[in-house]
Amino acid sequence: MKTQRISTTISQKHLQLLKKYEEKYETQRKVLELALENLENGSNQSPVLTPEDNLWMRLKKEKYVCVLEKNAFRILLENANVEPLQEYFIQHRIIELSIELFFQRPMKELSIKEVIDGIVSTGKLVNWLDTVDYIEDGSHYTLVMTHSFCPNVSKLLVIAFESMFETYGVKAEITNSSVTIFIKIFKN
Repeated sequence: MKTQRISTTISQKHLQLLKKYEEKYETQRKVLELALENLENGSNQSPVLTPEDNLWMRLKKEKYVCVLEKNAFRILLENANVEPLQEYFIQHRIIELSIELFFQRPMKELSIKEVIDGIVSTGKLVNWLDTVDYIEDGSHYTLVMTHSFCPNVSKLLVIAFESMFETYGVKAEITNSSVTIFIKIFKN
């Protein structure tokens, strides 16, 4: 292979990186060649996004994202009449749509486990819930969610989840306190 001599200047930051990788790859030449080959091979590839990052991108595109500091959101919900918001969640299928966006498939094509995984993932992502997890209990799943908002959030989520599970066609028993929601979802 014919080689060519090059001479250039680089920033202090990049010099430190070059020295770091020189220790691993033995010469500056090998480091630069590997970096150039990686640029060439990866130039047509986008970085791989996590499912959560993909959902954020889709939500933003659909104009779903509104950034509001969590304590300000809590105060807003504490003082809100949540009945119109509950109706909006039911009519516009907000929970179903977020799960469909997450999986990029209609709800009717999702298994019960995928629906529950979608609830867990989107619940964590939108930052309404402090904790969200589930366990499989033989004939059913038990989904447990906690939040640090007001009782209005529990009311809103209970009604929205009741509607979602009814639309999806599975039996679910929901109980709640002011900050915790328990959902027993029965397998078909």
